[in-house]
Amino acid sequence: MWTIIVLVGMLCLVNYLDRVVISFAIEPIRRDFGVDNTGFGLAMTLFAAGAITINLISGLLLDRFGVRVVWLVGLLVWTTAMFMLGVVEYWWLFLVFRVGLGLGEGVNFPAMNRAIRDWVPPRHASKVTAACLIGVPGAFLIGGPLFGWLISEIGWRSTFKILSAAGFVLMLAILIFYRNPMKTSKNSDGDNGAAGSWLGLLKDPTLLATSWSFFGFGVILYFGLTWIPGYFEQTFGEKLATIGWFSTLPWGLAIILMQLVGWWSDARHRRSGDSRTSRVFLILVFQLLAAGCFIPLAFVTTPWWAVAWLTLGIGCSMAPNAPYYSIISDLYRERTGAATGIMITFFSASGLLMPVIVGLLTDINGSFAAAFILMASIVASGAVGMFFFAKPNSGPQRT
Repeated sequence: MWTIIVLVGMLCLVNYLDRVVISFAIEPIRRDFGVDNTGFGLAMTLFAAGAITINLISGLLLDRFGVRVVWLVGLLVWTTAMFMLGVVEYWWLFLVFRVGLGLGEGVNFPAMNRAIRDWVPPRHASKVTAACLIGVPGAFLIGGPLFGWLISEIGWRSTFKILSAAGFVLMLAILIFYRNPMKTSKNSDGDNGAAGSWLGLLKDPTLLATSWSFFGFGVILYFGLTWIPGYFEQTFGEKLATIGWFSTLPWGLAIILMQLVGWWSDARHRRSGDSRTSRVFLILVFQLLAAGCFIPLAFVTTPWWAVAWLTLGIGCSMAPNAPYYSIISDLYRERTGAATGIMITFFSASGLLMPVIVGLLTDINGSFAAAFILMASIVASGAVGMFFFAKPNSGPQRT
């Protein structure tokens, strides 16, 4: 079990390092290819288009064939696409391989949740998920200073190639060490249950409310991974190396809060068995706090206040990351892959829409103010939806 947990955590780290490196390469990529903010937002959107294409399909395949083979295929696609991004000379080819990178990475989170479902007892699911998800803010914590320096020293193309090599090493580790469980539980609907039940899952109000809130979570996360360097460069004229150190603060706070909330969620769930009070309410409270922190960003005039509000906003938004996944594993024990695939599809949709919307708003208005107000509104709506519609302890058993 611990071998699986380490592998899952490392995969989250490496997958999210690619998102860090693209955010720190915004300006050199724009210069090399001659594109504006809207054009760069298109590159980020096409990555999400690749991911959203495969999220649900990968979830169904994971429930049918197990984690090992599906994850290996995803890693192979990801590693190849990352290497090619560092090689191509034409913008249209860069966009094509951004789609390919999304296809490879779209397997990641459904596979993570299915692996945890297969190997971790339910009473420990939230804190183990939180530990594995350290790789997400951890990538930004170490990636900011690392890539801020590395891109300045060897260029963004060579940095992409190095990251591709890391993905290849991880693929070998999965091949050697990962094992599917000896016995795979069957869906109550029979052998075709996982494949045939996804339309039924789409009618579940708890899953839909959780997925919409996760869309809001993705809005903030995609801003953090895509636009933080560009925001500080364009708004305050900060240098890339300085921004690399600024960027560590939100992710450092996120790591701490994620672990605390993960442990707290599991402790409450063990005592009460109530997923609404132990999972849903934690998501609701922290996402409302995150929305509140993004509103002042529309009005700040100094980089220090911007760093403070971004740190609090991103930290609060990421704090209940694990409970999102725990709601899925609590309710859909035999369809974890498919249900997670639906939730991650909403997350990928935020990545499909928001980078280009933020780029368009900044090009039109000359600032990020309108983008911050829009993000705060979306996140708040997700929290409200969780309050009214996410009632995981009512209705029939969803296993």
